[in-house]
Amino acid sequence: MDTEESNTENNNKILNVEDLNIEILPVIYDIIKSVEKDNHHDNTAKTRDSQDCSQKVLELQKRLDQARTEIRMLPGIDFSKEQQLNHLEALKTQLRLKQELVQKYRYIILANNEQLVQRLSESYPMRRAAQLVVRLMYSGKNFIEEQKLQGRLTPEQFRALMRDVASNFQNQIKQAQENLRKKMK
Repeated sequence: MDTEESNTENNNKILNVEDLNIEILPVIYDIIKSVEKDNHHDNTAKTRDSQDCSQKVLELQKRLDQARTEIRMLPGIDFSKEQQLNHLEALKTQLRLKQELVQKYRYIILANNEQLVQRLSESYPMRRAAQLVVRLMYSGKNFIEEQKLQGRLTPEQFRALMRDVASNFQNQIKQAQENLRKKMK
């Protein structure tokens, strides 16, 4: 009765690859070693070696059967290759989404940290970036007013104007970087 219960427990147990007990190389080595023995002189030694070799072959067969049984107990072994690949893709997608959520929550925590936001807003790079944005906004507004282009811009003219503004903004950023380097020295 106890052996039946232990067999059902073994059948219900889910194995991992690390739990597999597949030790067949030592048995194969013993078989090869016993076959290579050079006992051609004595018939009793040949018979004994032959019986020993057949015993080792039976042991190998027993271990291979045990390995087959354990492998059949591995989770997912009954799925096809395509099903396993689909499952792997789904798991990779889940992992990526969870990583994105963790990253999002980190940003939320950082953004809701008033002390951190206050310290960042008081830092020189942030103040300088804010100054550049305000300067860009007013220079764009002044440019449009100077050119008297309000309401008369075609989409192509607007794109060209935006390219000029972007170029001007990039030049101002480079100038601010140079000023920062000079202040750091």
